[in-house]
Amino acid sequence: MRVLGIVCGPHRMGNTALLVRRVLEGAEERGYETELICLSDLQINPLSEGPEDPYGVSFPKDGMEKVYRALERMDVLVFGTPIYYDHVSSRAKLFIDRLYYYNQPTVRERFPRGARAVLIITYEWDNPEAYEEVLEWLKRTLEHYWKMKVVATLKAEGTRKRPVAGREDLLKKAKEIGLNL
Repeated sequence: MRVLGIVCGPHRMGNTALLVRRVLEGAEERGYETELICLSDLQINPLSEGPEDPYGVSFPKDGMEKVYRALERMDVLVFGTPIYYDHVSSRAKLFIDRLYYYNQPTVRERFPRGARAVLIITYEWDNPEAYEEVLEWLKRTLEHYWKMKVVATLKAEGTRKRPVAGREDLLKKAKEIGLNL
């Protein structure tokens, strides 16, 4: 089984990245093949106007090509994003927008429908009940458009005052998610 981790935060070793990495560690202990992509390492552009395309958009040739190849080989997606201004990061939204690529009839079947997903969000607000609506939005989006099955979610609140690196409870939960994939 192939497990793909996507980090939508700006830091390769930040709060979001640490939790995604820990899920992948658990998956590796189960013998699964893993891959980590930090979107901040790639140049990914937004969709642009493409009048020759039946959908009216153009898909830039950029760092998303690497992501498409990885997505097409995955069985599980571990998707991590920080929350900025009450929603997913701009990198996370750009990633989701660029999945529009799979609406094209010529490539639609490349996306592994039925793949499982793990959703991770991190945020500074010290409210463990916050941002359920963001997780629900992500879940609906992945399940509706790409027929994925969200099997686990993880929230890390108060990450400015209490960074993930020092929170064994969260790191343990993340690893358990990976072990249980």
